[in-house]
Amino acid sequence: MPTLYQILGVRPSALPDEVRRAYKQKALETHPDKLDPGASAREKESAERRFREVHDAFSILGDTFKRKTYDAQIQIPPSLTLSWSSPSNTTDPSQYLSEETKRRMEDRAEWQRQQRLLHQTRMAEMRERERMRKESGREEVMQEEKKAEDQAKLVQEMVDELFSLTPDWERRRMEVMQRRASRLAATPNRSPRWSTVQ
Repeated sequence: MPTLYQILGVRPSALPDEVRRAYKQKALETHPDKLDPGASAREKESAERRFREVHDAFSILGDTFKRKTYDAQIQIPPSLTLSWSSPSNTTDPSQYLSEETKRRMEDRAEWQRQQRLLHQTRMAEMRERERMRKESGREEVMQEEKKAEDQAKLVQEMVDELFSLTPDWERRRMEVMQRRASRLAATPNRSPRWSTVQ
């Protein structure tokens, strides 16, 4: 019966990156989708079994804790390993784990699940806060625009009212603007009096 290292084709001393690369390579080689469309059911089943073995091997060798447990298990003398194996001759390495180790692995998986849920909840809350901030920012901008519009209307109303009270203001303003325009037209090279550029 091949070891998980043999299934992936790596040495027991292989680094995690080597294990990961070997898994990717073996997964590509053994993936059932690589079969010809006309493959028989037996060939498909065999390919699926090989792919599952590669995946199972990586699920243990790719996890440091599980790999250490597996390494400890394969160092046991064959006589003890035989007494531990189940009558079904299954190759599932979890059968060799102690109850305490199994419990710890389950606890760890539960903790990871809870952390993932907590992370998802926090991310959802952050997205909601950001959405609300943007929404309230839009409302503030709209309120500022409305306020500016109201102020502009008020100023225009005041100016209109002043002009209606003293109708000759508009006439005087027009005369001043005409004189200024004619002066500027008469002396095009001269810069305006209020200009700060010399």
